[in-house]
Amino acid sequence: MRNSIRHFYDFGPFSLDVEKLRLRRDGQLVSLPPKAIEALLVLVRNPGKMLEREALMQAVWADTFVEDANLTVAISQLRKALGQSGETAEYIETIPRVGYRFVADVRERREQPAPLIIEKHTLSRTVIEEEETRDQALDVVPVAAPVVRTVPQSRLAPFPRGNLAKGLAGAALAVAVVTGLVLALRGMNRVRTPLAVKSIAVLPFRVLNTEAGNEHMGLGMADILITRLSNIREVNVRPTSAVMAFEEQNVDSISAGRKLNVDAILEGTIYRVNDRVRITARLVKVSDQSPIWAGEFEKPLQDELRVQDEIALQLVDALALDLSGGEKSALTKRYTENWDAYQLYLKGRHEWNKRSEKGMVEAERLFRNAIEKDPKFALAYVGLADTLGMQVPAHEAISAASKALELDPSLAEAHATLGFLNMFHNWEWNKAEDSFKKAIELNPGYATAHHWYATLLEIEGRNDQAKAEMRRALEINPLSYNFLADLGQTYYFNHEYDQAKQYCRQALEIYPDFIFAHKYLSDVYLQTGEYDRAFEEHLAWLKTERGVADYAGEMKESNERWLTFQRDLYKKRGMAGYLDIRAGCITPQVAPADMNANTFYGRAGICSFLGEKERALDSLEQAYHNKAFLLVFVKADPIFDNLRAEPRYQAILKNMGL
Repeated sequence: MRNSIRHFYDFGPFSLDVEKLRLRRDGQLVSLPPKAIEALLVLVRNPGKMLEREALMQAVWADTFVEDANLTVAISQLRKALGQSGETAEYIETIPRVGYRFVADVRERREQPAPLIIEKHTLSRTVIEEEETRDQALDVVPVAAPVVRTVPQSRLAPFPRGNLAKGLAGAALAVAVVTGLVLALRGMNRVRTPLAVKSIAVLPFRVLNTEAGNEHMGLGMADILITRLSNIREVNVRPTSAVMAFEEQNVDSISAGRKLNVDAILEGTIYRVNDRVRITARLVKVSDQSPIWAGEFEKPLQDELRVQDEIALQLVDALALDLSGGEKSALTKRYTENWDAYQLYLKGRHEWNKRSEKGMVEAERLFRNAIEKDPKFALAYVGLADTLGMQVPAHEAISAASKALELDPSLAEAHATLGFLNMFHNWEWNKAEDSFKKAIELNPGYATAHHWYATLLEIEGRNDQAKAEMRRALEINPLSYNFLADLGQTYYFNHEYDQAKQYCRQALEIYPDFIFAHKYLSDVYLQTGEYDRAFEEHLAWLKTERGVADYAGEMKESNERWLTFQRDLYKKRGMAGYLDIRAGCITPQVAPADMNANTFYGRAGICSFLGEKERALDSLEQAYHNKAFLLVFVKADPIFDNLRAEPRYQAILKNMGL
C-alpha cells in the first residue's frame, strides 16, 4: 500500500483523504465521526449534483436499516466542521424534502505517498455513536455503530446498490486494511472512548394526543428513564423532582438544560393511536445544541413500558459507557407493569416533595391507591413509608419499608427509607448508616440517600462529612430547595451562620413557600440577634404551616386574624416577651396526653434561648419520653449550647446513643 497513489479531494481550505477517510483543514486534522466522513465523500464525488436522501442513506449505510435522523445528524456535523452557518450554503446545500447538493468547487488530486512514518496521536475530541480505537500509532478510522430502529420485518427489504455505494465500499476496504495494520501493531488493544457528557436531564416527554387520565404520561416516561439511568455511576442524572416543573412550563429544552446545569438533555414525544404507541427520543448537547443520538420506536400498546429498555440501552451505547453487571441489570429493571399504578406513584411523589401537611395527606392517599392497583409495586410501598415516616408512631411506615425490601431486596430507595426510619424513630444510628451506605452502593445517583445520610452525619456532629454528602446530593439535583435548605441547616449546626442564610435564601428563590427554609432562617436570625428578621421568617413559617393560602372565606379570615395577633404581640413585647408567652402556653405538667411531642422539643429550645435551663430540661425530658421526631437534633442545634454541661442534658444524649 505504501507505493500506491493516494487520492484526495480538495475544496476551500479542506482536503479529504479518500484512502484514510480523513478530513484536514490547512493541514490540521478535523475530527468527525466516520459516517459523516463517508457522507462527505459521496457529496464531493458528485459536486453540483442533487443527491436524494434515500440515495445518500443507501450509500453510507448500505447494509443496515437506520433511522432517517442519522443522515440529518451527519449533515449537521459536517456543516459545523466545515464552518458553514446561517442561510448561505457555502459547501452543502439542502434541497427541501428531497436531498442535498455539494456546491463548492472540488479539485481532485493524486500523489505519491511519503514513506510510512509511525506517529503518536492523542484524540482531542470524542465522537458519538461509535466505538473508537485510541490512536497511538497511525490515524485510525473508528468503526461506527449506528442507532438501529425497531421496525416491522417488511421494512427491511434490501435497497438496490449503485456505483456510489461500490466506490464507497472500496474506500471502506482500504480503511479496514489500515485499521487491521494498526491493530496488529498494537496487539488488538481496543478501548471505548466515552463522550464528554457527565450530566443529563430527562425532560417530561410531550404527549401528542392527550386524553383524560394520561395527562402525566410524559412525566411518567421521564421518571422511569431517570430511575434507570440514575444507577449509572459515570453520569449524574437529574431526579424527577428537578424536571417536574418543566412538564407545564413553556420553556425550550436547551433553556431547561441550562437551568438544570447539565451537559445534555433527553427529550421526546409519545403518540398513541389505536392499539399502538410511537415514541421518539433524542439526546442533545446543551452547549452547542448538537444532536448526540436520536431514535424512533413503535410498539403494540401493551409493550409501552418495554420501550424504556431500548431507549436506555441505546443511550448507554451512544455515550460509550462501560457499565458494571449491576448497572446493566438496572437499566432494564421494571418496577411495575401497571401504568396506572405508576402514574399514581408519580403523583404521590409530587405531593410528598412539597413537605406540607396537605401534601402529605394527598401523597398517602395516592401511594395507597397505587398499592391497590399493584400489590407487588415495591416503590409504592417506599412512598407510603416515606410519608408515614414523618409521623409518630412509625410502625406502619417500618412495615411498608420492610414489605418493599421483601419484594425487591436490591431497591436502593427502600434501604434509604429504612435508614431514615431507624434514624428518626429507633435512634439506631449504626443500622441507619449501614442502610444509607447500602442504598448509595446500589444506586449512587439516588440523591435522597445522600441527603438523609448527610442528616445522620450532622446529627452525630460529623459536619464536614455531612456537608460533603449534602453537596453530592446537590450535584445530582442542584435545583432542590429541600437540599439547599438542609445544607443551610448543616452550616447552622456548625455555627456558620452567614453560609446558612445564603443556602436558605437560595432555597426560597426556587420555592418561596418552602416551610423548612423559613424555619431554619428564623433559627439563624435568632442566633445572630436579628430579631425582626427572625420574627418575619417565623411568621412566614406559621403561615405555610397553617396553610393560610389554601383556605377561603371565614377560615382564611380566622387564620389572618390569628397571624395579625402574633404580629401585634411581637411589637408590644419584643422577641424575649413573645417567646416567653409562647413557651408558657404549654407546660409539661399539664400538657394534654395527645400533645405533639415536637411541641415539647420546640418549647425546650425557647426556654434554653431565654436562659431558663430547668424549664428547658423539663421539656427535653418530656420530648424524650414521647419520642419526639425532632429530638434527634438535640446534640447538633446551637440553641442548646448553654445546656451542654448539664447532667440531665448529658443523660438524654447517653440514653439516645449520642
